[in-house]
Amino acid sequence: MNITQEPLSDLSAKIQIKLSKDDYEKEVNDALKTYQRQASMPGFRPGKVPFGLVKKMYGQSVMGEKINQIVSDALNKYIIDEKLPVIGYPLPMQEETDASALSQAEEFTLSFEVGFSPEINIDLSTIEVPFVEIKATEKDIQKTIDNIVDSNPVVTSVEHVTENARVEVQLIEVNEAGEEIDNGFKEEISFHMDQVKNQESIELLLNKEAGAEFIFNLAKALESEEAAEKLLKLDDNKKELASADFNMIIRDIQLEEKPALDEELFNKIFPGKEINDEAAFREQLKEDIENQFAQEHKRYFFGKAVDQLIEKVAMPLPEEFLKRWLVETSEGKLSEEEVNANFDSKYAKSIRWQMIEAELVKQNPELTVKEEEIRAQIKSYFFGSMGLDAQDEEMSKRMDGIVDTMLQNKQETQRINDQLVETKLTDFFLEKMPKQKESMSYEEFVAKVNEEHKEHSHE
Repeated sequence: MNITQEPLSDLSAKIQIKLSKDDYEKEVNDALKTYQRQASMPGFRPGKVPFGLVKKMYGQSVMGEKINQIVSDALNKYIIDEKLPVIGYPLPMQEETDASALSQAEEFTLSFEVGFSPEINIDLSTIEVPFVEIKATEKDIQKTIDNIVDSNPVVTSVEHVTENARVEVQLIEVNEAGEEIDNGFKEEISFHMDQVKNQESIELLLNKEAGAEFIFNLAKALESEEAAEKLLKLDDNKKELASADFNMIIRDIQLEEKPALDEELFNKIFPGKEINDEAAFREQLKEDIENQFAQEHKRYFFGKAVDQLIEKVAMPLPEEFLKRWLVETSEGKLSEEEVNANFDSKYAKSIRWQMIEAELVKQNPELTVKEEEIRAQIKSYFFGSMGLDAQDEEMSKRMDGIVDTMLQNKQETQRINDQLVETKLTDFFLEKMPKQKESMSYEEFVAKVNEEHKEHSHE
């Protein structure tokens, strides 16, 4: 076997592998002998089929398989030994392959085209990136307070049903005479008076006391059988009960009032923090809101950093090789015309970023994602609220087993790996790259992103 390399351009080359019978004949014959021992054919005992017949039937396919394996192994070894910075993987040059020589098992040459990664010099300190700080406005803070107030009502029981009361009741199925049916349908529900739309039903409920008992039609009161079905939790076999009359017993009547902005509420929302007045409460909310916004502007910053790196880092590419590689590896999904039309705007950018990312990880090993980090991410996602540190050894082993199972899903593992890489790169860029800082509200930020997306779509 002889392997040679011939430059095709600054970033591509032709690798030729010359084979003779000595390089593959023994492996082909060994494989055919294995076929012979396993062959079963009419007229011959198992394992006794003549070697010549086996060779005639399977020789060409076995030879092709063994040659492919030998050439692939030799090509990979040559690339590693010569430390060739290949991009993608070698493509066979069909026009230079002597198919007739191959079929006749004579000495022949196989040619492959390879593309090379260019040398990449990345100086993050020279690339400035837009950095938006999203600030919480008074409107954001007040909206959050309104949501907190609505979600944390002060509930008190009262004696009579009023227009703004919540009523807890038991409903019992009755017959046409208004008598409770033995073993009939029963359900305990609650509803707010503003859900009751029928005026007659409103008047029936108003001023009733806890313990009051009377015939009531829920669907009529709500003016919706569908709403009644949901409140009564009826399955398909009992939907007709939505419009039925019930004996309704009022169990409790409650008023929900907005809580005061006082220390009791502050401690409920921020336990463990000493917040004594509304001003301090608002300041803490502002900090929390901006921490949530930080995830948005970090993603924006990362995207801008990637765009700047693709644009600013000098990186010639073996374009003709890559275009061919994209078409041949797409399994028929991409045409040559489509690749040519979108190469600069789409495919080249993706390839450039992959190469930049690989170079950054190579130069900065701390950016490499380790398996234990992926395991920790999975545990945090699925078991974070379970207090893993406090679990016993048996529970820890069971959780490790679940994580092991998830790691077998290569697609999901890659997704988690990519998330962790992006997080590490974002923090790395924030530390190393100069920033064009700009502050704005969340509404302004959304408008900015939408406008940029619109401009990009029209390019």
